[in-house]
Amino acid sequence: MPGTMKLLLVLLFLQVTPGESREVTGYIGENATLLSGADPSRTLSTINWSIYTNDTYIATLSKGSIQLEWFDRYKGRLSLNDSSGDLTIRNLTSKDAMQYNVGLTDTERRNSAHQIDLKVKQRLQKPTIDTASLPAAAAGSCWWQLNCSSTDKVNDLFWHTETPSVTFISQTRPGSFAVIVAFLNSTENTAEFKCTSIRKRENSRESTSSVVTLKCGDDEPKPRIYNLVLFVLGFLLGLALTCLVIYRREICIKTSTPEDANTAV
Repeated sequence: MPGTMKLLLVLLFLQVTPGESREVTGYIGENATLLSGADPSRTLSTINWSIYTNDTYIATLSKGSIQLEWFDRYKGRLSLNDSSGDLTIRNLTSKDAMQYNVGLTDTERRNSAHQIDLKVKQRLQKPTIDTASLPAAAAGSCWWQLNCSSTDKVNDLFWHTETPSVTFISQTRPGSFAVIVAFLNSTENTAEFKCTSIRKRENSRESTSSVVTLKCGDDEPKPRIYNLVLFVLGFLLGLALTCLVIYRREICIKTSTPEDANTAV
């Protein structure tokens, strides 16, 4: 059989699909799923996910067995769908950003290969809120200064509230820092303040908010964890005092002499 005919038969037999490249965006600490691009009408017999140019395997399917322990950095963080060939990476880190390669073979010996470029980004962090009470102008009312800041580079940072008893006297928004002076005309109702930061990118827009609730008479509003900290400190102090009493009692018993015991009798 001529060599050209043999080559043609091999190509028809394998039906190799040219490689395709896609881009996926994931976020630090979250999960990302890399789609294999497999034809859903086909049954996969072999799946090989690899990184780098030397085919360093990280997840494979062969003879019905899935292997996910190829590479130390990914151990315990991978899931492979044996039907679709999709690979999920959990708890993303910045080091996961790279090109991933997948080679597929179905039960009819059709081969295909794809490349996925994983981009790993940091989500916009919640802004930080600091509050300070100001001298009251009149009974039944109060003033608050609220400072909001962001550790990220943002396009906008602003305050807003839906509480009717609140009036914004002033608002300053210099980039990643926003300050307001608010007037509350009620000592019975609480007021909710929300600070929102917005970051715009080429094809996306992110926003996130932090909320604080204030009330006239709350000279120093504490975060919710404040009460928990007080409880823990009180518990530890009580435990320490109890241990001290027990320790001193044991010392007294050990240092008492037989004459002391006879005197007590």
